[in-house]
Amino acid sequence: MPKKILHIINKSSYDGVTSYTIRLIKHLPQYDHEILSCYKGDADEEIDALNINSVSLLNKRSINYRHLLLKYIKMIKFLRKNRYDIIHYHNGGIGVLLLVTIFRKKALIIHHLHSGNLIGDNSQQNISIIHLLLLKIISKLTNQVAVADHVFEEYKSKVESTENLKLIKNSVPYSFQKKESISNSVGYIGRFTEEKGFQTFLFLSEKLKTCQQKLNIVAMGETKTNSKYVKLIPPSFSIQKFYKQIDLLMFLSTAPEGLPLVILEAISFDVGVITYPLQGVVEILGDDYPLYMKDKNDLFPKVSKYYSLEFDLPALSKFHKERSVMFNFAKMINSIDDLYQNLIV
Repeated sequence: MPKKILHIINKSSYDGVTSYTIRLIKHLPQYDHEILSCYKGDADEEIDALNINSVSLLNKRSINYRHLLLKYIKMIKFLRKNRYDIIHYHNGGIGVLLLVTIFRKKALIIHHLHSGNLIGDNSQQNISIIHLLLLKIISKLTNQVAVADHVFEEYKSKVESTENLKLIKNSVPYSFQKKESISNSVGYIGRFTEEKGFQTFLFLSEKLKTCQQKLNIVAMGETKTNSKYVKLIPPSFSIQKFYKQIDLLMFLSTAPEGLPLVILEAISFDVGVITYPLQGVVEILGDDYPLYMKDKNDLFPKVSKYYSLEFDLPALSKFHKERSVMFNFAKMINSIDDLYQNLIV
């Protein structure tokens, strides 16, 4: 009988955590995987189509603190009813993680640190004293995986526990593909939220479109927008087509990122990234990436710079190739597999 692994996510949506979880499941078929999402999301149908067992605690799409008590009650009932060898917690709130440690039965727990703020809430730059205290308690009862050097160091310095902490850097299942031609398209992919920079993207898209008439602006995400300047692409976990039709990715997040999958994806397809030099971003692109912004007013000049005759596209392509091979997908999968094997011996 294959070992049973439960993956807990906050919402079955088209975000980085869900994408990571699905890729993990598809590349580790020797285990019996199941996804438990706290809230329903737009990705439910595609997850089902991938033949992945999944269930939602709440039949609600909006994440609201009014639902906390109901979420906790349903989580307790679910954990008491089912039995797993490993519970792989990706995100869903520190309260959910605490309940998992209490009601896990004999399951071993992996706390995957996807976010730069340690509790997985990208809307917060810092965590509270209560959350920090809970992390210190939980650290003794779980095995932690940090997705980036700076997340590892943040956990080590704040939680002051490294006994069960491992560094397994994010990666994506795409080999580098050199871009052969310019398509005059820029894009955005991800959640349409303020901390991810979507409002900034909408605000600046009008200026981009009016100043460069031939420039196409596309966005792939969950929510509709009324912008007449942005072409929406239906969200999907198959993202190759999106990256192959754009030259530049607008990654305008100001959130505490871990190691952003979308940037790893973009450079794998030789797509330039206009972004802020956040910790997780710099860990991928280095200190001297030519398309970093100081503030949102830099976006239009950076786009103009990229499409100018003076910009060295071959040098950027070479740089993308060198950086993309630093994050090996097979190594990441093997490291997770080794962790599973060591826990269930």
